[in-house]
Parts: sequence; C-alpha cells; structure tokens
Amino acid sequence: YRRQRQMCIRDRSYLDRSGIMIVLAGDIGGTNSRLVIAEISKHNQHFLAEKTYPSNQYSSLEQVVACFISDFDFTKTIDEACFAVAGPVISGAAKITNLPWTINEQQLEVDLKIPRVKIINDFMAVAQGIEWLDDEDTLVIQAGCRLNDNGHPDAAILGAGTGLGASHRVWIDNQYHILPSETGHVSFAPDNEQQSQLLLWLQAKYQHVSLEKILSGGGLCLIYQFLLEDKQYTESVVVKNEILENDPARVITEYGLANADELCAKALDMFVEIYGAIAGDVALHYYPVDELFIAGGIAPRLKNKIASLQFLEAFTNKGMMSENLKKISVKLILDNKVGLYGALSCIEK
Repeated sequence: YRRQRQMCIRDRSYLDRSGIMIVLAGDIGGTNSRLVIAEISKHNQHFLAEKTYPSNQYSSLEQVVACFISDFDFTKTIDEACFAVAGPVISGAAKITNLPWTINEQQLEVDLKIPRVKIINDFMAVAQGIEWLDDEDTLVIQAGCRLNDNGHPDAAILGAGTGLGASHRVWIDNQYHILPSETGHVSFAPDNEQQSQLLLWLQAKYQHVSLEKILSGGGLCLIYQFLLEDKQYTESVVVKNEILENDPARVITEYGLANADELCAKALDMFVEIYGAIAGDVALHYYPVDELFIAGGIAPRLKNKIASLQFLEAFTNKGMMSENLKKISVKLILDNKVGLYGALSCIEK
C-alpha cells in the first residue's frame, strides 16, 4: 500500500523506547466518517484497520469509533488520535456543520480512553494530505505556470460535497502552514442573469444564501427545482419517480452526465458553471497561489464536466485578473481519502 511506503520517510524520533505507536485518524463529514488505525514505528507504518461509516446513522463521533473498534475486535491501546471534522474548530472543540454532533478534544480523550486527541478542520486535513498524492491521484484541468521557483508551491483548496470547504497552503519559514476557513458560508454572488434569478428564488426561501447552499449535493437539487419552477424545462416522469426513491443529487447527476434528460443536464451545467466561478473567487481570495486543488465528494463524479471549457471559462472570467487565473495550475483530486491521509499525518506534527 503506497501510502504506507510514502509516509515511512517521516522522522520518527518522537516515538517512545518501544519504537511503536498505535494511532487513530478520522475524516468526519456530513455524509461519511472514514476511520483508520495504524501502527507507526521509526521506519515504517502499517495499517491495522480501515472502514467508512454513514455519519447520519450515528448519534456521535464516540459511537462511530466504538463501532469501528468493535467491528475489528481491536484490543490494543491507542496512543494518539486526530479527527478532521467538517466545521470550525475553536479551542479544541467543534460542531459538525451538517450533523447534530458537538465534539471536544478533552471529552474525547476521556470517552475514548486515548491520552492525546487532536481535532482539525477537514480542509486543513485535505491540504495536509496533498503531499501524499501521486500523479495518478489528480487530474490536471489547467496546466498553469509557477509564480515562484522555490519548489514549494502555494495552493488554494476547494471542495463541494455535503457542504463546501476551502483552505490555503502557504510556504513560510521553510515549512508549509495550513490555514482553514469557513468559505462555504459566505454569501453567493451571481455571475449572470440566470444566476441572479436563482439567487432571488433562493432569497425568497432562505434568510441567507451561502455558497454551500448552492455548491453542494443539496444545492444541485435546488438548482434542478429552480429550473423546473421557472418553467424553462419539464420534468420527466421517469426522473421524478427515481428522485422519490433514491438520492436526488445522484439521480440528477447520472441523467445529466448521460444527457438522458434535458432538465438534469441543464441543472448540472449550471452547477458546474457556478463551481468554476466560485473556484476562481477562492483562488483570488488567497492570491497569489500557484495551484488550486478541487477536492470533495462531488467533483470526481463530474470530472469530465470539471475538465470542460465551461468550468475553466467561469474560473478565469474575473475581469482584469483573468490572465492571472490562467497561470494557476488547477488539479482535481480523485482520491477520496486525502483528508484521512492528512489527519493521519497531522498526528506526527
């Protein structure tokens, strides 16, 4: 397993005399909770257990971890843990944005009987996990060109899934610093007349229209409903019935990608166009950057759409800054465990 091979190059001088430490890492999101237990030595790393759980079927992170330990009948003492969570982390505590969970480092140490527990923002973990990705783990959308030649490119990271996250990786004082954010909760700004109509439609329904209200799985469904209620397109009986029985976002995506339904295809086009525009905004928020990484659960399923001119034109449509954005390398992360790798590597910090 190449993650194990890559990560063994880390300095392990912090380990105790036995030379072995058992660690638990988790990437905790509104849809999935990914967990891994690894045995770390000074020269190697061995994965002992790994599993993904549906987050909304559990009442707490402690319950998910208990199921994980039980499923693998794991009896060894865990020395340290790190959980990457979808939400702001303040003074070692966090409330998961799209789950009714509140977690606290000190409480987790007591409940899980783990001496050291760290909680970090999920997109801080994604940014940390980038260094473990191989070339085949990313799809280059725009080649770009480096703004600096120090061998340590600065990067912005953006990703849509159950919600929307973003972070910034910047090289300062001979090391990378990762800066989390809550970009997903800033206000949505439309780029054209149709998006302006979408915003007005949403403002009639919600007190605040955030970026993640639109750029998320639920957001794709709202775009679909907007186009339907705007009477621009009709809803097919087949798609309507499938939406009632299955995950609506997945149905819209499947029919849209296959061009098997006009309404689904138009909703997907609008979603991708907004994704590109917001990606450009995030790059400018952190500018200057050399790279923009697109993460999250949605983009890999839309990789052909994300790699289209439609996305890139929206990304670079920034007036006097358009030429600057054409120089940024844009990469789509295909490996959905990048946040888990980042959480695991943060234990070593």
